[in-house]
Amino acid sequence: MSPPSRDPLLDDMRLALLSEFGARAMYGHLSRSRRDPELAALLARFCVEEDEQIAKLRALMTSLGARPPATSRRRRFAAWLLHLAGCVGWRRFALRLCLESEETVARWYAHYAIHLVRTGRAEEARACETLGLTKHRHALALQAWIER
Repeated sequence: MSPPSRDPLLDDMRLALLSEFGARAMYGHLSRSRRDPELAALLARFCVEEDEQIAKLRALMTSLGARPPATSRRRRFAAWLLHLAGCVGWRRFALRLCLESEETVARWYAHYAIHLVRTGRAEEARACETLGLTKHRHALALQAWIER
């Protein structure tokens, strides 16, 4: 008997969820910075939005038949390490990694939406588009801070 087939879309969405966990943890660390209160406020707002992203993505994955994880210790640990790099003068590097992650995950959501539309799941596709727009907006805001 062959092993049950896995849905590649759900596997990909799991990676996006892990990225969302990492973003939430990273923005949580960076938002505590006293060096730049305006950036800290922006990243604190991102934390709230990441909580919403995680809830929406988990609900979407559940509706598609997955059992998404609720958290990721590895992503929290990686975010903590990246935060430490920012504390020793590599803040721009940490922000650039956040920017690249936001851009990448925004593209992933666009691909998920296309796949879902092709399979007749328009409502789920719209949910992915909404998730992607938030990531795109985060990327634009981060880009402004990196270029300063």
